Amino acid sequence: MTGILSNSQIIEFMNSQAIGRIGCHSNNKTYIVPITYVADGNNIYCHAVEGLKIEIMRNNPAVCFEVDSIHDL
Repeated sequence: MTGILSNSQIIEFMNSQAIGRIGCHSNNKTYIVPITYVADGNNIYCHAVEGLKIEIMRNNPAVCFEVDSIHDL
C-alpha cells in the first residue's frame, strides 16, 4: 500500500523501526548502506565509524535516508 503519511504517522513509523539506509554521493561515487538509527520526532541519529560513508558525507552532506517496513514477502 502506498499513500501520504501525516507527520504523526511518520514519527510513529520511524520510532517503530531500527534499520534504515543512508544514500550519499560524492566524486562520481554513489554509496547506499544500511545503518541502525533512533529517531526523536525531529532528528534521526546514527552511529558510524570512520570510513567511506563518513568521507563521502563530509564531501557532500546532502544525503537521503530510507526506511522500509516489509510485513510479508
